[in-house]
Amino acid sequence: MLSRAILPFVLLWLALASARGNNQYSVEDIQKLYESLQFAQVVTHGRALLQQQDNLSVADLIQIHQYMALSFYTLGRLDSARSHFLSLLTLNPEFQLDPVTVSPKIIHFFEDLKARWATRITAQPTPPHFVRYVVVPDPRLGALWRSALFPGWGQRFKGQNRRALLFGSAFLVGGLATGISWILEKQAHDDYRASTAPRAIETNYQDYNRWYKRRRTLGLVTLTVWTASVLDALLTPLPIHPQLKAGNRQVSLQLQWHIR
Repeated sequence: MLSRAILPFVLLWLALASARGNNQYSVEDIQKLYESLQFAQVVTHGRALLQQQDNLSVADLIQIHQYMALSFYTLGRLDSARSHFLSLLTLNPEFQLDPVTVSPKIIHFFEDLKARWATRITAQPTPPHFVRYVVVPDPRLGALWRSALFPGWGQRFKGQNRRALLFGSAFLVGGLATGISWILEKQAHDDYRASTAPRAIETNYQDYNRWYKRRRTLGLVTLTVWTASVLDALLTPLPIHPQLKAGNRQVSLQLQWHIR
């Protein structure tokens, strides 16, 4: 009975998963379409895939722009080919086309564009819809060891100043309170051991026990702040996907960031 009840939900989930899979493309799909000479399909699927940039690596982006540029060139749309070749060069200025699979005519077109890009000179105005990528190193490893040395330093390294202030202040306050509690605990412990009268022994023991518990609690809180700062420095993604659009009648420029 239970299996019959859940069967419709399983079928629905499989149908949704299949539909979702049909709407998603991969870099391998783009390559296969190009190799089968379906250049218009390369352009269509490539555009759809570029909408998922948050899930693409730098290597994926390079391949997509390469196949789209080659397809646009073959279709006679040189401005679009130039746009994608330039986007590719912002990701890897040293990129080389494979002479085994790419015609000498396209390689000459690309190498001329590459030479001009190296000196920031183009034969024509910047083509429309040219996407300029800025590839920056992943700062999280650097932030990790900084936060391990002092909580908040890693967040400041990543430019997250509010988090840096929060973690740094909490760690300082927790560490200072733990240190003071340790001093008072030690003093209470010495008083307890020096006590001889029964009432003094009981009073000093309670005082020592109270500071012992406070010191442990504050130490645990301080350790938690340190741990949270380290994990935040390592795992928290950076909001570094700004888009800068500067356009006129011919140029539409987007600035997008990608982490290596």
